[in-house]
Amino acid sequence: PIDNRLAEEFTVGCLEERARRETPDRRTRKLALTLPDGGIVEAVFMSTPTRFTFCLSSQHGCGFACRFCATGRMGRGRNLTAGEIVEQAFRLRRELPPGEREYNVVMMGMGEPLENYDALIRALSILSDPAGMAVPPKRITISTVGLAPQIARLADQRLRYRLAVSLHAAS
Repeated sequence: PIDNRLAEEFTVGCLEERARRETPDRRTRKLALTLPDGGIVEAVFMSTPTRFTFCLSSQHGCGFACRFCATGRMGRGRNLTAGEIVEQAFRLRRELPPGEREYNVVMMGMGEPLENYDALIRALSILSDPAGMAVPPKRITISTVGLAPQIARLADQRLRYRLAVSLHAAS
């Protein structure tokens, strides 16, 4: 039957919440999510009196080893799928106060988003699609260590997401 075929070919909700840390005022909530292969990534809900922000991961681990970043000490892991990136946002959306619908998305969690370019763009297109999560592109920021070829590719595609380049060296 079709139900068996769907179950064999598709997975909905593959991340399991393994742990959660919250600030006493609950304005920041960090979720440790277990991937199907056993790896763990983090997604963070942040709030101020005027806005809500979801910080999403794009990779399990990172090969860039920026001095300011703990993820780099893990070494290179694997790229997340577009579905795994989107699922983080779905989980964090549950943290919003009742009736609240607006939030920002920053791709500044674990990993270098532009190194996982294709899955990142697929995920962001789902997040920004009116039939998806309807996050306006101006509310989505991609943070990068500065991968020039991917920055150029992003510019060539004329996608309307914001870009933040982490300055991690004096030279």
